[in-house]
Amino acid sequence: MSFKTRLFLTLSAVGAVTCLTPAAYAQTPAPVKQAPPAVSTVSDPAQGYIAKARQQYKQGETLFKDGKHDDARLLFDQAVDTLLAAPAEVRNNQDVQVFYFELVNRIHMLQFGATQEVAQSDETPSPLDELASIDINKENVKSDGKLDTSRFDFKFTVTPEVFKFINFYTTGRGRTTMEHGLARSGRYREMAERIFAEEGVPRDLIWLAQVESVWQPSALSWAAAKGIWQFIPATGQRFGLQQNGWIDERVAPEKATRAAARYLKFLNNYFAGDWLLAMAAYNSGEMNVERAIAKCGYADFWELHSRNLLPNETKNYVPAILAVLAVAKEQKKYGFNVTPEPTWKYDTFTLNDQVDLGVVANLLNVPVDTVRSLNPELKRGVTPPNSFDLKLPHGSRSQFEVAFAQLPAEQRMKRPAAADDDEDEGDDVQVAAARRATPSYKTVMVSYKVRRGDTLARVASRYGVSVKDVAKKNRMSSHAELKKGQVLVVPVVQKAGGKSRYSTRPVSRKQAARHHGRRR
Repeated sequence: MSFKTRLFLTLSAVGAVTCLTPAAYAQTPAPVKQAPPAVSTVSDPAQGYIAKARQQYKQGETLFKDGKHDDARLLFDQAVDTLLAAPAEVRNNQDVQVFYFELVNRIHMLQFGATQEVAQSDETPSPLDELASIDINKENVKSDGKLDTSRFDFKFTVTPEVFKFINFYTTGRGRTTMEHGLARSGRYREMAERIFAEEGVPRDLIWLAQVESVWQPSALSWAAAKGIWQFIPATGQRFGLQQNGWIDERVAPEKATRAAARYLKFLNNYFAGDWLLAMAAYNSGEMNVERAIAKCGYADFWELHSRNLLPNETKNYVPAILAVLAVAKEQKKYGFNVTPEPTWKYDTFTLNDQVDLGVVANLLNVPVDTVRSLNPELKRGVTPPNSFDLKLPHGSRSQFEVAFAQLPAEQRMKRPAAADDDEDEGDDVQVAAARRATPSYKTVMVSYKVRRGDTLARVASRYGVSVKDVAKKNRMSSHAELKKGQVLVVPVVQKAGGKSRYSTRPVSRKQAARHHGRRR
């Protein structure tokens, strides 16, 4: 789901289709439209505010990487304020809300150290950006071949475009990407096939992940699409993926895979059992595909493709997936001899209190990155305050359970010291290095003066904390309305010894006491 997913969804609202006139489509069962997504109209002012905020963030990011942190923070503040100060109709625009969510996440990643989120320089760009720019007819690849479709678990028609992409991924410049995906898929393939089967989706469709992200949980786009299955925040929430200041389940491989399977099943029902149309809609949105069908007169992907009624990315997306699937089924036939990565396995331990991942790594005597990679949804290197199923290296649950039970409660959020590491004592140098590299965290109270149009949700999102935490600290309901000029106390988590991402003074005990004594 790329930037175009939201764009085409919203554009389609301008000329929404109320019925499908093509006879071929009318004769099929009516699409099952379960919980259709909220669609907002894209306006030029909204895109203007987004562009301005993006530019301010980019300038701040450059300064931050150059070590000019104070100047960078001013630009980050300006980027956020650009959106918060926008007129109500702009702030309520879905594109603006999605962009705002990702903007705050990115600022958080830079200024809080991003112990879990992949650093900006290490993010994996979505391969969909390249896919949109490919003109397969200019790739100098063959358009013929043989493919036995009876081996697949859903029916589809093979066209020259499929063979072109097969050759693109086997003899063309896409071969390296294919090799990387075949290796990476070994980590998640067994899990994905199991979940797709449980959800009633053809297991072959797991190869959407190759085209979406090359099986990389760290894949991220500026459209706020994230994870193996490239969910934007709104669609992630729609299919049950939790996103808040502590956690982002769009990058949790298992939960995101189940959400992707359910989304595909919904789309398949929406388009009366046509998996090619479902795939096209996964890329560009069901309303955009429905509008193309109305213009075309036929509910057939290849007909829409031939008449250029779909965006270039979507035209490439479906045949690319079919090509990847064909290659994956017969790797040796196409000259691949790739050793897949080990299957993703882990143990689970349910936590009811917060714990630092550095502490977990220390208890298990493993590198902290090992624990992070198993729990990619954790945004701050610590588990959330509520219940959380912590994933541990396979076979280590008993060891952790015993060690954790003996650990004093006050030590669970205290990052282990890395001093006096001595190889002669058997300490793992890699573990020690990981401890030194990972900052500890503390919670500080900062004050925030409410501006016009602010809500608890907006203030909480601005600081990367939960609405519940802000409401609790201010002794108010989570649904309380805010007044301009009102002062809130916000519990902000930051690196020990570091600065808050916003230049807001900590609240004194006297201020806090006076603040809590006010009646609302």
